[in-house]
Amino acid sequence: MTLPSEAEQFFHELGLRLRTARIDRRESQADLGARAGVSRHIIIKMEQGDPSVALGKWVRVSYALGLLKTWSEVLQLPVDPFAEYDRKQRQEQQLKATRIRKK
Repeated sequence: MTLPSEAEQFFHELGLRLRTARIDRRESQADLGARAGVSRHIIIKMEQGDPSVALGKWVRVSYALGLLKTWSEVLQLPVDPFAEYDRKQRQEQQLKATRIRKK
């Protein structure tokens, strides 16, 4: 199955970021793989942006590099300003209704 070019670019960027983080920590591919419980070959594939590497391995390696928290933003949905406005309006109406009942 061929990936859309945007997805290929995503994996390429992910691999570059992983490689940069590893190099910044002055760690070899073999050492990182050993700490994360994956082979050096998997680290190489990840750094090349290979989309066939299982997500669990990406997470394990990210954890080993201290980057696990960065995954919380991967699938974060953008905020819809209209839905946010509606939610605030409902909260204000509920607050007003609560104040009226207490009197």
